[in-house]
Amino acid sequence: MSRFLLAGLAVGFLYAVATGQAPQPQPAQPGTAAKIGEKIDRGLNEIGSELSQAWADVRKSVEKMGVQSRVYGRLHWDKALESAKVEISIRDNQVVVLSGNVASAAAKEKAEQLARDTIGVSSVVNELSVK
Repeated sequence: MSRFLLAGLAVGFLYAVATGQAPQPQPAQPGTAAKIGEKIDRGLNEIGSELSQAWADVRKSVEKMGVQSRVYGRLHWDKALESAKVEISIRDNQVVVLSGNVASAAAKEKAEQLARDTIGVSSVVNELSVK
């Protein structure tokens, strides 16, 4: 029995309890509930497939981005680093070098951690200075 069918039965029961009246049963063809459940399940499977495809497309677009772009995006959108002047360079396609100025030791550490956790980065050289 599908989750939606069970939810519908629960709502009907709660309605009957709240109003003191039981809803009038509708004559149904044998198997109608099963058919409805199958349609709902089919719809959910289609949605799941579409979401999987969309996620795969997102992953492909991220993989197409270079390491420098990915690191820049992560540092640029972090609130702790919004006033930082960070320059990002790449060595050997996987080593990120961070240089420039940040406001605090915590911001320096945060920038390094974000860069290190970025897809495609093998190591980080942190040359950031604290103002």
